[in-house]
Amino acid sequence: MHLKGHWLKEAGFETGFTFTVKILNGCLVLIPDSEDIRAIKQQNQQQQAQLSAIKHTMRELMAEYISG
Repeated sequence: MHLKGHWLKEAGFETGFTFTVKILNGCLVLIPDSEDIRAIKQQNQQQQAQLSAIKHTMRELMAEYISG
């Protein structure tokens, strides 16, 4: 989820920071992520990108194998 606006900074959320969104009594609650959580999320994002690249390569290799 990407949120933009000056109200985020006024509420204590710096640009580029990540946060967790929870729903409590019908309200969205934004909880700033700690440094550790941000690092874990960044690592997960990198691993997802690597996995996508591997899947793409596997599809290409399978197509080559099947065609020839």
